[in-house]
Amino acid sequence: MAIFEIAILGRVTWNLHSLNNEGTVGNVTEPRTVVLANGEKTDGISGEMLKHIHAYNVWLLQEDKSQFCEACQKFHPQKADENKLVTGVQTDKKIPSDQKSIVAMGKAISSCSLCDLHGFLVQRPTVARPSTVEFGWALGLPEKTHRDIHLHARHSMVGRSREETEAEKGEEAPERVTAQMIYHRPTRSGTYAIVSVFQPWRIGLNEVDYNYTAVNDDKRKSRYQLALNAYKATFVRTDGAMTSTRLPHIEAIEGIVVISETNFPAPAISPIKDDYIIQTENLVRGQKGLSTKKFSNLTD
Repeated sequence: MAIFEIAILGRVTWNLHSLNNEGTVGNVTEPRTVVLANGEKTDGISGEMLKHIHAYNVWLLQEDKSQFCEACQKFHPQKADENKLVTGVQTDKKIPSDQKSIVAMGKAISSCSLCDLHGFLVQRPTVARPSTVEFGWALGLPEKTHRDIHLHARHSMVGRSREETEAEKGEEAPERVTAQMIYHRPTRSGTYAIVSVFQPWRIGLNEVDYNYTAVNDDKRKSRYQLALNAYKATFVRTDGAMTSTRLPHIEAIEGIVVISETNFPAPAISPIKDDYIIQTENLVRGQKGLSTKKFSNLTD
């Protein structure tokens, strides 16, 4: 495959979202908070959340779900560890002990596009494959990020009417949980620095014996295109936490894509820095096999 690595560095503006949260304490949901190297606190969306969104889009965009293993057809998080073709290697007496990991890895990546692209861990035989798709935290630019917590209430008109009716009759209302609930939900708006690296050279690679015999070139190209389309879907509509009531208003996206056509890693300068595009272009200019493409909207 001609493309070795791709780095996507950019800034995206999401308004009124709640894509990632720390958790809920009582009736209050706390937004993610991260600390930068200079000690400054800012809003964050974890790489786990962004990677999950990309993985879901890989699953969604693949029309032929038979390209996935049994677990991934149901978007099961255990992936290859639930693939009988893989776990069955452990008890197959025809396979020498020193070959079990090689065979298990080959079966896992050959039978499933999602396992190949997003990695997996199998307990027996013990084989692990790192993801070809990597995301860093989406970091809110401190001066361009705003957050608030809003009060909401859930009411039941039917529940109140019943209580009032029973009181008028002089009857004692049965003990039950009230239908009214007060809760607090976070809302954030801001411009976020995004860093992601995609490693096409590892698609179909058996990382036990380091060969590509398990997956042919046509499948590798198909999986490569699937991963790129999943990136596009991830930023065209970002589905994370609380999107049923806080679907992000996507206002803008801009940045730079770095493409490596040799075995030199694509540089990933953080878009937290205002001059990240200039620094990236300077690095690329001095290294053979690297090229860049700037983008200023979702259609570039």
